[in-house]
Amino acid sequence: MAASRNSQTNKHFVHVAILERTSDDYLFVIESTGKRGVIRRPFQEFINEHQQAIAIYRSKKVLQHPEKIIQMAKTQLGQPYNLGFFEKGPGLYCSQLVLKCFEKENLFHEEPLSFGPEGTVLPHWIHYYQKLGKDIPRNEKGSSPNSLIASNQLKLIDAI
Repeated sequence: MAASRNSQTNKHFVHVAILERTSDDYLFVIESTGKRGVIRRPFQEFINEHQQAIAIYRSKKVLQHPEKIIQMAKTQLGQPYNLGFFEKGPGLYCSQLVLKCFEKENLFHEEPLSFGPEGTVLPHWIHYYQKLGKDIPRNEKGSSPNSLIASNQLKLIDAI
């Protein structure tokens, strides 16, 4: 997994989620996880589960319809996790959820999936897809937490 390090920040991002602030100032996270699929839970529960550092980013540009991003995220609740990171699912992986929810804001773009440096496939991914009984989706487009951070569309707000 270290090969998914973001080359611009030299940080390793393995997960991405959407932070929702309600009208009464409660914070929730909407995310897609391998064990639970797309869920919404209190931010504090998210923090308690993730013992490593958490970075919070915000769009550099003013969002046209931030409420629609949250509405779209909530319509995805209950979707399974896309274990194979396939462009057409089934389900959604974490950065795929973010990409889908921000689609109308035109912040992020899919790019060819990478499973190793310079077009190679790391042994981890070979074993992973062998266990799934699926071919590695080398020619499919997608995203990763690192590709979203590297998009230059986000600014760091805080690190916990």
